Amino acid sequence: MIVMVAALEGLKPGAYVQRAGYEAAVRQHRGERFDSGVVSELIKELREARRVMTNIGGNLNDVAKAANSTGEIENPVAAETVLRLVRNVVRSADETITKVRARLVA
Repeated sequence: MIVMVAALEGLKPGAYVQRAGYEAAVRQHRGERFDSGVVSELIKELREARRVMTNIGGNLNDVAKAANSTGEIENPVAAETVLRLVRNVVRSADETITKVRARLVA
């Protein structure tokens, strides 16, 4: 699990563990406790965002294949739909990051 999460963070496992340990020590020193319900809710939101991004990636790949084979986008409405989905997911990710900061870090 640590190796997988560290890779998602762009860190080596040892660096990830070191950072996580430091952050845990700081929270404990401050007397902070995380509400497991809040954490579970945020994880659920992040998993859903990841699922949506995976689906969008498949759609974007289809649009790119078509554009690469013909030199133009044959269905601009589909391309605009994919771009709108990407914008929505990015906005949702930004909102989730704000929630994480407000509920767990601040």
